[in-house]
Amino acid sequence: MAQLEETVRLRTLELERAQAQLVQTEKMAAMGKLAAGVAHEINNPAGVLLMKLEFLLSIATPEGLSERAVSTLSVAVEQTERIERIVESLLDFSRPAEGTARRININDVASSAFRIAQSRPPGEGPAFSWHPEEVLPDVEADHNELEQVIINLLDNAVDAAGQQGHVVVGTGIDTGISAGFVTLYVAADGPGITDDFRERIFDPFFTTKQVGDGTGLGLSISYGIVHKFGGTIVVDSVRHKGTIMTERLPAATG
Repeated sequence: MAQLEETVRLRTLELERAQAQLVQTEKMAAMGKLAAGVAHEINNPAGVLLMKLEFLLSIATPEGLSERAVSTLSVAVEQTERIERIVESLLDFSRPAEGTARRININDVASSAFRIAQSRPPGEGPAFSWHPEEVLPDVEADHNELEQVIINLLDNAVDAAGQQGHVVVGTGIDTGISAGFVTLYVAADGPGITDDFRERIFDPFFTTKQVGDGTGLGLSISYGIVHKFGGTIVVDSVRHKGTIMTERLPAATG
């Protein structure tokens, strides 16, 4: 009887996870169409505006513009360039990634991303730990896209952990309800994520960062990449203790 109850519990969790993935996928598809339309409408006028502002800045000295006017023009150029970066992020989110799935070892990709995250000046950022499972089956994914996902997860972990925190990256094989999946986790101590935020963390444009520090598209794009290769990203968080982001990808067969 106990075994039957456990089987029912695991199957219920699988169904709940599948339903949540379906809702998230449909939401992102709708937002992707909206993002593409908005991006194309903004792209051309933003480009023209930037060109005109840069021209004005280039003739500031011969035209005898004041330091205050030059400073104002410089700020306008910086903010218009920011608009262009946001538009590019919108386009990245809305268009399907072009990477090709190949058999790769997730440890190779994760170790490369881990080195990038560690390449900060001493004393800037949290401490890092790397705990790979030595023997892992391959997964079917694109190396560059998977590296982008892991770097996004690491960037969020670094922000959450802060200067005095600790970020742990590891890999393994899921033996639970997602048996047959290779896992990668990024854990960070810190404030954790509230329940209402956890439900929205993969939503496009949702961010808890300060204005100007992010577009809120990194995790949405990451979710889309992982989903394309048949995987998921799961969030576990405890307030005032930390957060674990776990990426699961199906082990390659054959």
